[in-house]
Amino acid sequence: MGRFLSGLIVLIAAIFLIILLYFRIVEGSFEEAGARMDVLLGAAAEETEEAAGTIARETDEAVDETMRELNDDN
Repeated sequence: MGRFLSGLIVLIAAIFLIILLYFRIVEGSFEEAGARMDVLLGAAAEETEEAAGTIARETDEAVDETMRELNDDN
């Protein structure tokens, strides 16, 4: 398990560095590349937050509906 986790961490780090170097070449500087990475990572974080919020709301609604149905049966 430790080798798998280590390999996964190395893979994620390598992908991050490759993307950063690509943006460095395209943008012309690491500063611009970093800014572009910040925008991409910020957008991903916002999408993840929205998805988590949606899941939480739908779970609450399902629990509430189940509780109402159980109370109606009694």
